[in-house]
Amino acid sequence: MAEYRGNKEFRKKIRQDILKQRRVIPVEDSFQAGLNIVKVLRGHEFFSSKKIVASYISTGGEISTAPLNDYLLDAHDLILPYININVKGSMDFYSFKKGDPLIENRFHILEPENKQENLIRPDLIDAIVVPLVAFDKRGNRMGMGGGFYDRMLKKVSAECLLIGVAYDFQLIENVPTESWDMPLDEVITPTTHFVFNKKWP
Repeated sequence: MAEYRGNKEFRKKIRQDILKQRRVIPVEDSFQAGLNIVKVLRGHEFFSSKKIVASYISTGGEISTAPLNDYLLDAHDLILPYININVKGSMDFYSFKKGDPLIENRFHILEPENKQENLIRPDLIDAIVVPLVAFDKRGNRMGMGGGFYDRMLKKVSAECLLIGVAYDFQLIENVPTESWDMPLDEVITPTTHFVFNKKWP
């Protein structure tokens, strides 16, 4: 129990330190970092054909996903997360097209409308761009602690490509993991493309 408590406290400290750094990043730097992410995806073999790709609306100093989402709207089928407030840790993905409305949820994050006809089954998703607080060189990811993505990543197919996007300073030596944590296949930073588990020919 003491080990688990220490692990929990360590995760909390990492989150605090990285979120503090992230919050002071200028908007223009965040946007430029997002452009750098798109450059990698444009040259990525996995995305050479049209895919159903899950992304998200960046917030709180995260790398701007505006350039990424514009690219996905043009070249692929973009889907965005919707948090189900009635079920703890539950999140679904809904298709999103240019001009569709976005609604602010209780976490002050913009989401698509939860129209049943736009709901996308997890097994149909080809790739998920995953937000994160920290990652290591083994593909371990630390999120915000809500468990939304860990639960979703257990529902997708084994072929679904899991890509984290992060600033370079979000790379740490060792992410403390729990049994429910889901590792990533790749992480893209503004300067480096990490591949931990290759899922394309």
